[in-house]
Amino acid sequence: MRNLFRRVSNREKILIFVTSVLLVAFLVYQFVFVPLMGVRREYDLEWMTLEKRFHELEALAQRYADEKSYLNALIKTFDTKKGISVLTFLENIAEDVGIRENIEYIKPRGSETKDGITRTTVELKIDAISIVDLMRFLYRIEEDRRGVTVSYLRLKPYFKNREKSDVIFRITDVDIE
Repeated sequence: MRNLFRRVSNREKILIFVTSVLLVAFLVYQFVFVPLMGVRREYDLEWMTLEKRFHELEALAQRYADEKSYLNALIKTFDTKKGISVLTFLENIAEDVGIRENIEYIKPRGSETKDGITRTTVELKIDAISIVDLMRFLYRIEEDRRGVTVSYLRLKPYFKNREKSDVIFRITDVDIE
């Protein structure tokens, strides 16, 4: 083999050397880098999948926190509703707004219980109330207590002053037992 290598010219030696280096580089690339790149692609796909799941779990956790806070607010509201009737609630709101003296009557219209849900209806008549005071009163009714809604509203101009109105409305209070 040595004799064979001595008989080869310098140009052929360089060609054999370059071919050997290229062959070694190809074998290293084929057996080391190609498998590493394949594994890296797999890990990148797994990373993206895990990152997507993580973001879904974060969104689910945020939704859970929002729903839990809403549930706690409802529980707190229903607990406070048990201590005060809807009639007292309406009288307190009317006094806060300054229309207590305009109330002609507040009549309970009965309550209905079905599937653990109690609906209590109250009819209220207010004489000579300005539209601004009426809006403040209605806003306070629906904002201060969950489950209270205005189910019927009738406006009639006040006969002495056209800027004021007589109002009859029914308020329904929904309570869960």
